[in-house]
Amino acid sequence: MEKYLNGTITKKEESLLEQFDGNLLSKNRKGIFKNERHKKRVAKQLSQNIAGPDKRISFLKWTRVAASLAVMASLGYLLYSKTETKEVEEPIVEIVRTTEWGQKLNLTLADGTQVRLNSGSTLKYPNRFEGDMRHVALIGEAFFDVAKNPDKPFVIESGEVRTTVLGTSFNVNTYPDNDQIAVTVATGKVKVASQESEIFLEPNEQGVFNTKTKSMTKERVDITTALNWKKGIIHFEDVPLSQVLETLEKWYGVSFVLENKNAGDCHISASYDNELLSTVMESIVFAKKGLRYEFLEDHKILIKGKCTD
Repeated sequence: MEKYLNGTITKKEESLLEQFDGNLLSKNRKGIFKNERHKKRVAKQLSQNIAGPDKRISFLKWTRVAASLAVMASLGYLLYSKTETKEVEEPIVEIVRTTEWGQKLNLTLADGTQVRLNSGSTLKYPNRFEGDMRHVALIGEAFFDVAKNPDKPFVIESGEVRTTVLGTSFNVNTYPDNDQIAVTVATGKVKVASQESEIFLEPNEQGVFNTKTKSMTKERVDITTALNWKKGIIHFEDVPLSQVLETLEKWYGVSFVLENKNAGDCHISASYDNELLSTVMESIVFAKKGLRYEFLEDHKILIKGKCTD
């Protein structure tokens, strides 16, 4: 048929085509053309639009070509519709991102939600959100700035606690070595629930779930202080040295060894804004004259002496 239209068909091929056209036309004439006027209009359009060395092509030949084209198109459609299969959708893949101690990470989820993952934390989330819920799982600590979607709640599983929001910003602290799971809200409204109870939090409120007693409490907090870690700020307000060292271990990815266990009872009040560990240690021994420190191998630091204040 292509050869026929561009004028390169041989006599033998043209004879075969006419036989083929004749069969198709006789069997499908009623299904191809609506009426005689339709048949003439198709023939006229074909004769005007197809250029070739010889335009003196019989009306019958054009109608046969039109019939062949229409029937073959119909056959092609039927074959396609029967054999067509739905495009196989790519499976949802779970992504796991983990930070080492001393490392922090910024993430953007598929829905546009921004996450700041703190040190020693793990976030599990899908490469795309489907269904009626956006679901992630957190171990450790992270700040979420959730993209608003009233039709699809954003849910964070953190141990025994489930935090549900539509679009807001808040912090979740759920380190395994802590017997508390804390959710602190910066903007919007958040629902925090366990099997036993649930509470609703608004800006500058913190909900705390005790993993031992299974109780849930709510209190007002200074959101700036709660989110200092996001800005690289460490703040201690009359905190025992043992607790200070635990925080520094997570912050800098080191471990401390106390030569004198009683030294852990020293109390520290200080703030550090993106300081080097060596600067922090110098500040501590300056404030506590009886203490000294020594860097050991394998990222260990020995604390020697005792508090004299």
